[in-house]
Amino acid sequence: MNKLSTNKVLFGLWALSLFGMVSCVDNDYDLSKDIDMSVTVGGNDLSIPASDTKNITLEKIFDLEEGSAVQADSEGNYSLLQHGEGSDSKVSVDKVVIEGHEISTESQEVWFDFKVSVPGELQADIETKNTVSLDKTDLTRELVSLSSSKINMPAWLNVGVTYDKPILLKQGTTITFPSYYTVSTDDSRCILNGKSQIVFNQDVQFSKQSPLNIHLSITEIRFSAMEEGKGLIAPGHLIIEDDIKVKGTASVEGGEAISVGITTQFRVDRIEMLQVTGMIDPDITVTIAPIQIENLPDFLKDETVRIDMTDPRIFLTVSNDSPVSVDFSAVLKSFKDGSETASVMIGGASAPIMIPAGQENYVICLHRQQGNVNGADESITVANLNDLIQVIPDEIRMESIEARAAQEEIVLNLGEEYTVKTDYEINAPLQFNEGTTIVYNDSFDGWKGDLDDLYIKELVVSMDATNTIPLEMQMAVDAVDAEGNILDNVTAVVSENIQAGTLDNPVVTSLNITLKTSNPEAFQKLDGLKYSVSAHSSAQTAGQVLNKEQHLRLDKMVIKVKGGVTVDLN
Repeated sequence: MNKLSTNKVLFGLWALSLFGMVSCVDNDYDLSKDIDMSVTVGGNDLSIPASDTKNITLEKIFDLEEGSAVQADSEGNYSLLQHGEGSDSKVSVDKVVIEGHEISTESQEVWFDFKVSVPGELQADIETKNTVSLDKTDLTRELVSLSSSKINMPAWLNVGVTYDKPILLKQGTTITFPSYYTVSTDDSRCILNGKSQIVFNQDVQFSKQSPLNIHLSITEIRFSAMEEGKGLIAPGHLIIEDDIKVKGTASVEGGEAISVGITTQFRVDRIEMLQVTGMIDPDITVTIAPIQIENLPDFLKDETVRIDMTDPRIFLTVSNDSPVSVDFSAVLKSFKDGSETASVMIGGASAPIMIPAGQENYVICLHRQQGNVNGADESITVANLNDLIQVIPDEIRMESIEARAAQEEIVLNLGEEYTVKTDYEINAPLQFNEGTTIVYNDSFDGWKGDLDDLYIKELVVSMDATNTIPLEMQMAVDAVDAEGNILDNVTAVVSENIQAGTLDNPVVTSLNITLKTSNPEAFQKLDGLKYSVSAHSSAQTAGQVLNKEQHLRLDKMVIKVKGGVTVDLN
């Protein structure tokens, strides 16, 4: 793969200069028979001026393929950018239905003494109590605490009598529930007095043959107001034990005092919880597909590459239409060639990441530095986040995911399904701290045949390298033959490292590249050059983002051939 590079420009110019001289031979004359056609040009030193280069930009050097893991944003700044997509996670707590046969409501018979109140009428003050009991130990354990619940609890109050004559229950008689109940009735003979008491608004008659039936509906129970030991005493264990009281005045026709037995029964059809106020712990399963790091540019592929990014970032984009916030933790793991290279905990039991309730596309940024990140609704510092990409991985997985409803009181509609979705994106700007090493390897060849008739012992290429890339560059060069083997008898030495610079502060480095051999024929085997550029971030340029407009420019280039060039024209 040929890349535009410093070496290519230099040696290309050198080869063109020399081959330009060779092309002056006139082939109409055959001088090889009588004359030695070996010619040395240049004496001890031959200096050839070479033209300067245009700016060699990072955009040209990177030569990114479509779909590369490294991308430039609208301002030209490069980032390592990859996405991971999560599946929808459903959050719900089923409706709680307690059937009537699980609820104890025994009938009560109380005898009352009716005394003469006016001639021909007997009267008594009555007061009864019916107890509703429930001890359910298999309630859903997804309910952790229960302060109150909107319920559908149809019930009936039945009042009967053992006496043969009809009994008249006087206007003003009350049916009273505990104060933490909310009740209603559709019986026109009754009215509501507050939330938990029903009052007869007229006299009501009942008898042995026609007992009194009042249809009631309990719509809410405020469990937090119950005495200790009642309500949801533990996940899965619900205790109800409440009294329903009837109090009022009853009368019957008669002339002498009598004793009458009155029977009351409170019957419950079922208790169906519709909405709860409390804490919940439903099963929340979050899965996120691994991120594949693909189509890396060459400079990040070398095994010796080590990255110390200034502020790598992972953006979690979460949507949660439920009324409960979700505490989220996971372990991010990076893999290269199938082996784990690093792991980083995010969240954790002591400091989970909170996915807020009722949010859509809420952005949480996990990053290395302190402070808020533009575009994020919340920023969280993860100091060791760079560990994941210090060695550029093939894959990053999110494992050991734990998602749990935050233990805070909420209002939840039971049986309603909500969705929690979590996607994430690695967005690591290519800005480096000291200690970063990135390596670019390449070669250029095809010279064999063009150098067959040249005898050269040493040449030196000098130039000024103007660098606006915030990386110091160290270049190593090897001469190779047509099979790609290194020519051991040809040495290549680069005199200096190219110093780092910036667009605002370009830095100029004077540079010499020397190719030398003790065997003048060695260059005849030269087919090209293999080179490796190791780039390092310096303290002066740490934190600078690589940008596609940053460039290297070579000026004042001169090629000097030591001892001249011998051209064999035979």
